[in-house]
Amino acid sequence: MESSNRPKNLSIAIGESSPLFEYWESSQNQIDEEKRLKKASNKFPAAVLFKQEPYKWEMLYQSIIREVERGDINSLKGLKLLINMLTEEEQNKLIESFLKKGIFNEELAEKLKEDSEKATTKKDPARFLRILFAIFTNPYCIQMKGKKVHIYEKIGSIFYSLRTLIERHQNI
Repeated sequence: MESSNRPKNLSIAIGESSPLFEYWESSQNQIDEEKRLKKASNKFPAAVLFKQEPYKWEMLYQSIIREVERGDINSLKGLKLLINMLTEEEQNKLIESFLKKGIFNEELAEKLKEDSEKATTKKDPARFLRILFAIFTNPYCIQMKGKKVHIYEKIGSIFYSLRTLIERHQNI
């Protein structure tokens, strides 16, 4: 959706808006892990995704924001679900970040604050496939420094390593 203060590099703005941005930039040690977990809601049962699978949460987060950006308002319900996995303080920071970075306009930010239970969602197989593809191919260059448990984390890490290797080789 159009925003009057559209950032020059939307991909960077989206990545920096993520509640996990500092975590991905950190060493991802125990202290960093504890900081990350403090951002998770203890009231919302689905927050287990944020707590146990931060890579998948991040891929969903960045993919869904891009879907909304392309005009898929039906994706707002999915984004709201992801936002609800955060503490109330983190939710407010995130929505404010969307506005400050020019990712969303006031109208979309307000829709994110509305009750998502009322919203209806249209099934979109193409959206599902785009997001699934993103989870496996790590197009947002998320570096996972810890143990990779799930197959999509392992494959995403391989894609990240290949991208890094190619970039280094091109700069030689």
